[in-house]
Amino acid sequence: MKKVAILIDGEWFRIALENDLRGKLPNGITAEIIYKNALLSVLKSEEVFRIFYYDCEPPSGKAVNPISRKTVDCTSPAKMNARMRFFAELGRKPHVALRRGVVKGRNWVLRMSYVKKLLKDKHAPSLTENDVMLSMVQKGVDMRIGIDVATLSLKKHVDRIILISGDMDMIPAMKLARREGVQVVVVELDGRKVSQEMVEDADVLRCITATT
Repeated sequence: MKKVAILIDGEWFRIALENDLRGKLPNGITAEIIYKNALLSVLKSEEVFRIFYYDCEPPSGKAVNPISRKTVDCTSPAKMNARMRFFAELGRKPHVALRRGVVKGRNWVLRMSYVKKLLKDKHAPSLTENDVMLSMVQKGVDMRIGIDVATLSLKKHVDRIILISGDMDMIPAMKLARREGVQVVVVELDGRKVSQEMVEDADVLRCITATT
């Protein structure tokens, strides 16, 4: 029996499941949905060593709107509480290890509603504070995935790594694992495909259909 580790890019997997299960999730993407669908990538001939889940807490802190110059509070207590409940529930599942990065504000961008006005009329009204939004980016998730891939491979903890992510930044870590004799499996869902480059640098492509 082959020993496997499942490494999940939480944001990528969540979006893929939402696309696949649209209209079938009255409670949204729960810890149970994440766990159940992650295990669909495991064969009967494989034994799960650990499931690593990488994600971030909702953004916090303050930012200054470049149009109005008003200070905006980026913290949402409701979203924070919901995400912490999600982490607590997922952390109770067997073999799960949580890895958390942080979300940082990157820059202010035009909302799509204003962009559409510009496309229709070059003389669109002047920008208001509601026409821009703060773009957010995850920090530390890719690094943590890469470190765990290297550790699992170099220490020979597993025979295979199952990677649930579509981030091409993972390719160098995938190459390292394969050089160390660890097989790399990439997972594709109906609702979100992975790039051809990732497929080429993996040993196996597994396709799963999401379930509730």
